[in-house]
Amino acid sequence: MESKQTTEKKSIKKEVYALVAIVVVIVLLLLFVFRDSLFGGAPSGYEDVISQYFTAIADRDFRSYVDTMPDEIAADYEAERTDLGYSEYDYIDELYYDIYDTFGEDVAISLTFGEATRPDGEYIDYFAESYEELYGESISASKVYGVYVNASFSGSVSTEDVEFECFVLKTGGRWYMVGCDFWSEESDD
Repeated sequence: MESKQTTEKKSIKKEVYALVAIVVVIVLLLLFVFRDSLFGGAPSGYEDVISQYFTAIADRDFRSYVDTMPDEIAADYEAERTDLGYSEYDYIDELYYDIYDTFGEDVAISLTFGEATRPDGEYIDYFAESYEELYGESISASKVYGVYVNASFSGSVSTEDVEFECFVLKTGGRWYMVGCDFWSEESDD
């Protein structure tokens, strides 16, 4: 029969092992969650929000469109749409009239993703300051990336490849669109 001390020692060992296992799991979870900021490198997961953004434009889907943006930016679009008296469909139709006019009402957009890079510090500072000025709150711009995207627009009127640099921001564990710059060369089609 085991002595009371031996039983207590075994119980303490089990508790220590359980505590060590819990600590190891927590450390592994933290490493997984913060891997980009700890180890650097290009981000992952931003493609979905960029694809949703362009799909929403092609489909004239206002809800899907504003869902790609931080809440404050989405609220600005909603307020403008309401002030103008547009339906959700008509607002996107008016906002991107040039796309539907150029390519046709049936425009389709396919994307090819290129490199994701950090914009220069000056651009990031400008973005963070502008955001705070517009929305009255600071935002961490440490997770802002420029993503090179080739968008192939095609419709019943014309076809064209347009190169974009889309800017994405990761905050609260989610990627958001915060802007796109583009360069265009009309295709020969």
